[in-house]
Amino acid sequence: MKEAYEPDGKMKMILVAGGAVTPEFLKRYCDPDDRRTCLVGIDAGVLRLEEAGLVPDVVIGDFDSVSPEERERIRKGYPQNLFLNPVKDDTDMEAAVRYAIEQRPEEILILGATGGRMDHTVTNLRLLVLFAEADLHAYLLDEHSRIRILKRSATLYKNELYGPYVSLLPVLETVRDITLRGFKYPLEQASLEPFSSLGVSNELEEETGEIIFSQGLLYLMETKDR
Repeated sequence: MKEAYEPDGKMKMILVAGGAVTPEFLKRYCDPDDRRTCLVGIDAGVLRLEEAGLVPDVVIGDFDSVSPEERERIRKGYPQNLFLNPVKDDTDMEAAVRYAIEQRPEEILILGATGGRMDHTVTNLRLLVLFAEADLHAYLLDEHSRIRILKRSATLYKNELYGPYVSLLPVLETVRDITLRGFKYPLEQASLEPFSSLGVSNELEEETGEIIFSQGLLYLMETKDR
């Protein structure tokens, strides 16, 4: 078992849920010897970590998606845990998000949060708003997408993109005065409406791309094909 992580306000936190995630993908981002990274297993995400040979530092959930035997083993095997009542108003992921916000890490990665039930996937995307409101850098990652929320203008670098496609989608309301520079499909002082596909599947043509807007929250989705 790795040594305990050191929560000093500058740590990195990785939240692992029980969605579609392979051991290889987890090991790409989770270093078992990094004491500055806190691994959080969320419900069946504990099993996903164990399948990759990784040990969570914290486990959170009601564990209604694992067997009774696995639930009891997790309860006894991970003393730093937050066991939730299955009859509750929020999801296990929301509880984990609120725990992460309390810790205020330097960066949060969310893995295993897509590819399962669509209602959970949509909810997990919406929960990124809580990180944005707390001014924390959080990314939802899977094999094909890296997703975060922009609450202010940003610069993208072509050599750092997760994939060739960039989609910009309003989160809650119309995004005003959006200007895109360096993109294949530029915009100038435009509006992105919540139910419009105007911002889907753009690409950077220059080495850098500027995203400028005056109002609203934007999903920034960097994607690649299967």
